[in-house]
Amino acid sequence: MAVFQFRGVSASTGKEVSGVRDADNAKGLRVMLRREGIVLTNATEARAAEAKRGRELNLFAWFQKPNVSDVAVMTRQLATLVRAGIPLTEAIAALTDQVEKEELKRVLAGVRDQLNQGTAFATALAEHPKVFPPLYVNMVAAGEASGTLESVLERLATFMDSQAKLRGKVSAAMAYPILMLAIGSILITVLMIGVVPKVTAIFASLDRALPWYTSLLIFVSNSFASPISHGLLFGAMVGAGAYLLVHKPLEPMRLGVVAAPSATKKPGKGGASALLAVGGFVAVLELVFRAESLKFLLALLPGLLLGAAFGSFLAWLKTEKGRFARDSLMLELPIFGSLFQMIAVARFASTLASLLASGVQLLRAMDIVRAVIGNAALEKVVEEAATAIREGESIAEPLKRSKKFPPIVTHMIAVGEKSGQLEQMLEAVSSSYESSVEIRITALTSILEPLMIVIMGGAVGFIAFAILMPLIQMNDFNQ
Repeated sequence: MAVFQFRGVSASTGKEVSGVRDADNAKGLRVMLRREGIVLTNATEARAAEAKRGRELNLFAWFQKPNVSDVAVMTRQLATLVRAGIPLTEAIAALTDQVEKEELKRVLAGVRDQLNQGTAFATALAEHPKVFPPLYVNMVAAGEASGTLESVLERLATFMDSQAKLRGKVSAAMAYPILMLAIGSILITVLMIGVVPKVTAIFASLDRALPWYTSLLIFVSNSFASPISHGLLFGAMVGAGAYLLVHKPLEPMRLGVVAAPSATKKPGKGGASALLAVGGFVAVLELVFRAESLKFLLALLPGLLLGAAFGSFLAWLKTEKGRFARDSLMLELPIFGSLFQMIAVARFASTLASLLASGVQLLRAMDIVRAVIGNAALEKVVEEAATAIREGESIAEPLKRSKKFPPIVTHMIAVGEKSGQLEQMLEAVSSSYESSVEIRITALTSILEPLMIVIMGGAVGFIAFAILMPLIQMNDFNQ
């Protein structure tokens, strides 16, 4: 069955009608609408419409995608309308005209049409998982069942706002160091390729030994400009991109791993295409215009092998075993490991508290939390905890046995279970750890910013020192 976007005219009122309907084909859609008193004037299959939009050049398409903040604002407005007694269908129609992003308008229009057909609100939302994740859908379903939809929507909006703020704090803290690293790397690369070789060429005619730091600088500069290093680099880019585009993540028989459910898809398709395109383009330019193309060509083969090995490693990281190993290592990292743990625990506590407070059953809530926690090692702990709960254990005991959750968290959860105030304890844990994350990020940022300046300044200072010292010594020698 296909999905059609249609336009028509109501036979009774003469007004134009548009929407989204499921039908086997265009003829079936025409018959369906005729029964409802609508004369079909235009129908386009949704996939074809999306493909047409994809072919249109839209430089701002990425900015038109709804983010968490957009959905949170829409949810809060919807809660206000529902609380005011406005029927849900009319509230969705009002929001469709209110929101600015076209993708969210289209999604809300589809939800409204399904509501008009008698579909449950949660079921209609579930048709758009990229905008409304399982957490959202399950909380809405619980609110519909309990008759507290407006309260659940308010709680959802608050929860999404807090998650967006937490994500924003992490992103903002990392933006400056990443920007400094990128600018510094570009600056040092330009110096090594464009400036240092011209200056150090002066030393080639001198019949005297150079200081070790100047020799090191010349060696690094020559490596930057060497056709062999270029062949290895761009060969590795082509090899990694080709491997990820052509091969499935990993064959379990070959490397003895169990593939994750998502591993049936080719991983990193966009990134792989970019690696292949950039690496191939630059490699062709090197071969056409460079005098030492033979050296470059000879270096391509080991570069391709290196890239294929790297691509294989990236694919392995997409498997269940690879994700578990990577995320376990992240939790053990010095300084950053505790930060990653705090973020995951805050997400676990806030999500579980919101689900339980909305009336979602505990086991279902644990399954949803496992899907959104964002760390494979902790996901496995939550999965094992859900199994233990089915067998009659409390929540705190399996979490405590795993030693992946801080003792204070498991203790507070245990107290909440015994006192019947689990949601309140989880909210307290979430609030405490979100504050700890903010404090830790502020502290790390205050350290990283001057550290990056020192590192970049030290690298540039070393280059200047290694060039100027021999020149000064030459001047002293001539005097």
